[in-house]
Amino acid sequence: MITLTPYTEEMKSPLISWIADFYGFHAALLQGESEITEKEYIEAEKTLRTWLQPAHEVFGIQSGQTLVGFLHIGYRGETVAWIEDLYVAKPFREQGIATEAIHLAETIVQSRPGYTAICFDVVPRNEAALRLYHRLGYDCLSLLTVRKELYASDRDKTETLLGLEFRY
Repeated sequence: MITLTPYTEEMKSPLISWIADFYGFHAALLQGESEITEKEYIEAEKTLRTWLQPAHEVFGIQSGQTLVGFLHIGYRGETVAWIEDLYVAKPFREQGIATEAIHLAETIVQSRPGYTAICFDVVPRNEAALRLYHRLGYDCLSLLTVRKELYASDRDKTETLLGLEFRY
């Protein structure tokens, strides 16, 4: 059984490691894998402190009594919430845990008066996440982030949207 447990200090150490891994995964989508450095752990701790501020909720994802990941909800305004970050530790992936955690997060947001939608920001190269979110009904485009690289770019994939070609 999967549950979302509000953040406690006992979760701090594993969450910092997982946040560092989470951001390392996203960097690796473009730059290739590398070892996580002490600097990244320090940044992960700063990130966690930001997530613990008002307008955010951080949950440990538990499978039974085992902490297996985290989910971070951000409330950006009075009607839309974002599932900002979702992470399941590697040994627990491909078991439906992320799917169940998303459903539980939807229930939490639905319980907040006035909230009518949930969004994800997702890196286009994270195709597995895009497929999961789409399968769960996240099929409405709302906002797109466009980006201009100021220096050399490794973005070698392209997608056409509204007749325009974008690199990612």
